[in-house]
Amino acid sequence: MTSLQDEQQVPNSQTNALKAIAYSLDALIPGLYVWVGPIKLRIGGSQPEENYSGTIHSSIGIALILPGYRIYSTYQDSYDPR
Repeated sequence: MTSLQDEQQVPNSQTNALKAIAYSLDALIPGLYVWVGPIKLRIGGSQPEENYSGTIHSSIGIALILPGYRIYSTYQDSYDPR
């Protein structure tokens, strides 16, 4: 039996993938990002810093960030936790 604290210390891979996408979008790191339900695709971007608490509040979206800060994204919400 595991405690609630142990479960909170081991985040699942889906949450980590979405957090990495949110961090990359928030930091404007060039790449292609797609998230559709359980499918998370990140080509480019970066892993989030340890203290980054942002997330994406949408279950479906696509974003393309090109060098020079050209941004094309279906996501229009904030990255702040709720």
